[in-house]
Amino acid sequence: MDSTTDEILQRLEALERRLAQVVVRGRIHAVDPTRGLAKVEYGAEGQQQTTGWLPWKPQRTGKTITWSPPDIGEGATVISEGDLTLGEIIPGSYYDQFPAPSANPDVHLTRYADGAIEQYDQSGQTYQLLLPTSGTVNIVAKGGVTITGYLTINGNIKATQAVADKVRAMSEDREIYNNHMDAHHNGAGPKQ
Repeated sequence: MDSTTDEILQRLEALERRLAQVVVRGRIHAVDPTRGLAKVEYGAEGQQQTTGWLPWKPQRTGKTITWSPPDIGEGATVISEGDLTLGEIIPGSYYDQFPAPSANPDVHLTRYADGAIEQYDQSGQTYQLLLPTSGTVNIVAKGGVTITGYLTINGNIKATQAVADKVRAMSEDREIYNNHMDAHHNGAGPKQ
């Protein structure tokens, strides 16, 4: 083999190595949320390799920012220009251990590790937020919350301030009731 052929074969092997590292599929092996980095394990069973620490691509990083670090074992794809040390991780590939949580194309769903589910079904036009038994919801809206439509509450209502409808506050109704009871029924009834 002459030197030109040898040089061409070496360059061809280098190009094949780079091409093999442009898109690599694997699973998240380790996560460093403080630095926003993770490692991906890839390769055939028994021949796995692990990348170095690489950044994962979040959904948004501009004026709107999302934060959702990948989980160990989650499917992932590493993209690079042919050098895995310069790659970026695209998390999120379904496989046997992490299957799709729905087969309904009309459902947008997020399921969390503790069992909480946030779901919107566009065909049924229903939104659900399902929390674990000890889950709570805290809404901070200093400008107020408006609900247009019917409101059904299965449970108690506790307010730290007055509860009112378009006519008056419940405390005013209580005062009217108490005055009526005092005047006509010798003070029987609630005085709270």
